[in-house]
Amino acid sequence: MDSKDFDILRCLRSDSRVSMGAIAEQLDISKATVSRRLSRMERDGVITGYSVEVNPSKLNLMRALLSIEVIGSSVHNVIEDLRRFPEVSNIYKSFGDHNIVVELFTSSVDSLYELIQERFLVIANIYNVEVDILVERIEVDPNSDINIYQRDNR
Repeated sequence: MDSKDFDILRCLRSDSRVSMGAIAEQLDISKATVSRRLSRMERDGVITGYSVEVNPSKLNLMRALLSIEVIGSSVHNVIEDLRRFPEVSNIYKSFGDHNIVVELFTSSVDSLYELIQERFLVIANIYNVEVDILVERIEVDPNSDINIYQRDNR
């Protein structure tokens, strides 16, 4: 990975639908160079997919993070149980006071409460669940991870 690869990643992070031609023009390199570099980054697993960001409130959904403490069981078993819930969008293994952090979407606080009480807390070995309802996402720098990685690996 060199600085041009990081520049291409920054272009894609700001608009994943941007054309190879537009990236080439912006970075003053050929479209073939952009295509080759993108193919290599996809093949090497640097780029794992392209996505669309959706505003949950426009879909009448709320986003929450659940921090879950697991005791007496493999965290893997609990993760497999959590994967079955359609409300769950992401599951993170974590270090600290909690073993798992779950990002999920529900239609209301009541449905979130019901999900936790009636479906999550009955999963074997879930000891404690702490809830944070996310109100607003404030993006600081969408490329911060790219910038830090590039700076640390020069």
